[in-house]
Amino acid sequence: MNFRRLGGRVIQSIKERRNAEPAPPKDPAEAEQITTGSVVIPWFKNQLRDLCQATALHGYSQIVREGYNPLERTLWVLAVSTAFVTAVVLLWISWTWNAETPTVTVIESTNYATWNLPFPAVTICNLNKISASKALERAQAMSRPQNMSAEELAGMFRLFLHVDGLAEADEREYRRLHDILLENNLENVKMGEFAAPCSAMFERCLWKGTQWRCDTLFRTTNSTEGLCCSFNYFGARVRDYEKKSGGAFEPRRVTASGYQTGLSLILNPHVEDYFTTDIATTGFKILIHNSYDFPDENGETRIVHSRTETFLAVLPIETYSTEYAMELDPASRNCFGYNELRMHVMQRYSYSNCMIECSTDQIFKRCRCVPYDLPNNGTLPNCEMKDVRCLQQNLELFRSAIPGRNNLSVTKVLDSTVPSPCRCLPSCEMVQYSVDMITSEMNRTFSNNSVEFFKDIKLQDQSAVHIYFSDLVSTRYRKDIYQNWLGVLASFGGILGLFLGFSIITGFEVVYFFTIRVLFDVCMKSRKK
Repeated sequence: MNFRRLGGRVIQSIKERRNAEPAPPKDPAEAEQITTGSVVIPWFKNQLRDLCQATALHGYSQIVREGYNPLERTLWVLAVSTAFVTAVVLLWISWTWNAETPTVTVIESTNYATWNLPFPAVTICNLNKISASKALERAQAMSRPQNMSAEELAGMFRLFLHVDGLAEADEREYRRLHDILLENNLENVKMGEFAAPCSAMFERCLWKGTQWRCDTLFRTTNSTEGLCCSFNYFGARVRDYEKKSGGAFEPRRVTASGYQTGLSLILNPHVEDYFTTDIATTGFKILIHNSYDFPDENGETRIVHSRTETFLAVLPIETYSTEYAMELDPASRNCFGYNELRMHVMQRYSYSNCMIECSTDQIFKRCRCVPYDLPNNGTLPNCEMKDVRCLQQNLELFRSAIPGRNNLSVTKVLDSTVPSPCRCLPSCEMVQYSVDMITSEMNRTFSNNSVEFFKDIKLQDQSAVHIYFSDLVSTRYRKDIYQNWLGVLASFGGILGLFLGFSIITGFEVVYFFTIRVLFDVCMKSRKK
C-alpha cells in the first residue's frame, strides 16, 4: 500500500465518520481535492469529542455530556478555560522564580563540629605606627639641611601616614621630605623601617596549652593597618615563611573550646616609644580573619588597651556550595569558588581579596604606584612621598567598597546599570568568624591562674590576650540550586494536577486520539474492505 492510497483511505474514513453522505471520490486524485474545511475540521471535532469523553482531565467530559443545554456547557467551558489559564500563569511564575533565583542558601546544621573548621588568622598591629627610637635613629644617620635637626626630620616621617588621609595634605612638605630622601638614596624607603618589629611586641606566646617561641608562630605581614604581625596566615601567593611557622603548611585547627586551648599572648606596647598613632590610646588593634584573606577592615577588628586582660571568644560560621550549585555559571549562582579566579597577589579567591586587589589596580592606574598598606607582589613600585598628594586625591579608590563609586547614592550604586570596575562576586565557600570580647583591668596580685605563663615578666603596660573558640559546635550553611529537575517536575506536575487533573497518561491520551487511533481506524477499514 503506497502513501497516496493510504492518504486517500484516511480521508475516506474521516468522511464516513461524518453523518453526511457525500458522493465517494472516483479516484485518489479527487480525494486529495477535498477541502480542509469540509473534512478535517469535522474530523478534528469528532476526535476532540471522543477525547473529552474518555480523558481524566477535570471538567472536559461535562462539556460534551449529552442532555446538557447550551448554558450549562458554556459554564463548564468557562470553568475549564479559567483553570487552564490559571495553571499557565502559575507555571510561568514558577519558572520565573526558578530563573531569577537559581540558588538558595539554607542552614544545614547548627551543631557542626568546630574542629572541622580552621582556626582564624590573628593579625596584631601596634597602635603606634612609628617607633620614636627607630625614627630618630634613621634621622640621625641621614644627611639633612643645616637648619634642620634630627628631631625635626624624625617628625617629618609622620608624613608617611598621610597616605590614609588622616591629616591635611601639604604639597610643599611632601616635596621637601622627598628631596631629603632622594639626597640620601632613600626615595624607596618603606614604612616598615619605622615600625616596631614583631620581636619587640611579643613577650610570651601559648598555643593549645604549650608555650612556643613567638617568632615561630608570628610573621611580619602587610595589612591596611601597615606592617603587622600575623598568626596562622597563609594568604600571600609568595610564601617564604613555612620554616618559621612551626612546621605548619596549612591553617591550624583546634579540637576543644575555651581559652586554655586557644592562643594566649602577652603583648608589650612599649608606651615609652610611642611616636604617632591614628587612635588616641595605647595598645593594639587585633584583626580576626580567614587565613587566606588579606588583613583589612573586612575582618573582625578589636582594640586591646594596655594594662588589660582580654578574652576574644570566636564563633566560626561556614558556608559551602554543593556540586550542583557549582555546575551553574558563576553569574547565575552569583559567586566564585576559591580556585575559579586567579589572584595576582593572594593565594585564593575571596570577595575581600578580589576587592583589595581591585583597589590596588585602580590606584595604580591613577598614581602609577601602590601604597605600602595594599597587597603587592613586588612587581609594582611602592608610592614615594611625591605620590602622597595623588593618593589623597584618589583616596576613595582604595577606601570605598566600590572603587570610584563612593560619590553615588546607595540606590544608584546598587543599580545594575552602574558598572563596577571590580567585577567581584561573593565567595562560594567561606568561613566567617564572629567575635565576642570581654576585657578588664589586669591585676595579677591575687590571681593563681597561669602562673607559669606570667612567670619572670614584670607587668607594667603589657596586655594579656586570649583568643579561642567559644563552643564545640557552630552553624553551617549550604548553598544549593533552587530546584533540580526532580523539583521542577514535581512543581509543574503539582500545578497541572491541581488545576487540570493532568498526568503523564493524560498526555499520552491526547497523542493517542490524534495519531495512533487514526492509523488503527484506517487499518480496520482496510481489512473490512
